[in-house]
Amino acid sequence: MTHHRVTLAAIALTLMAATGAAAQDTGFGAGTPESRYFRVDATVTAGRRGPQLEGYVYNVYDAHATRVRLNVEALDAAGRLIERRVAYVPLDVPPRGRSFFQAPLPAGTTTARVSVLNFEWVPRGAGGGGM
Repeated sequence: MTHHRVTLAAIALTLMAATGAAAQDTGFGAGTPESRYFRVDATVTAGRRGPQLEGYVYNVYDAHATRVRLNVEALDAAGRLIERRVAYVPLDVPPRGRSFFQAPLPAGTTTARVSVLNFEWVPRGAGGGGM
C-alpha cells in the first residue's frame, strides 16, 4: 500500500469509529448539554386566545442558567407537525430549581414536543478581589 492509501484508510477508520460512538449516545458525557442539564414538563392548555403551552423547565445542574430558549413543536391530534416555534423562559433557572413558562400555540394544537434549544450559564463568583 502506498502512503496515501494508508493515510486514507486510517482516516476512514477514525471517522467510522467516531460516528459509531456518537450514535450510541450512552455513557459519560452523552447527549447535548441541553438534554443533560435540563428537563421540561409542559402541557397544552386552552388559553383565552387559543391553545397555549404551560410548564416548567427544571435545571438539574449546580449552576444558574439564564437566557433559556425552548424549541416548541406544535402537533395536531394525528401527531403531525403544525409549526415550530421558539419560546423564552422569562426568568432565570436556578441551580437544582425550576422556572415557569407560557407560550401561545397555533390553532389546532393538541400536544407539543418541547426541548431546551439553548441557554447560558451565569458566571460563578464576582471575581475581582485583590488590593
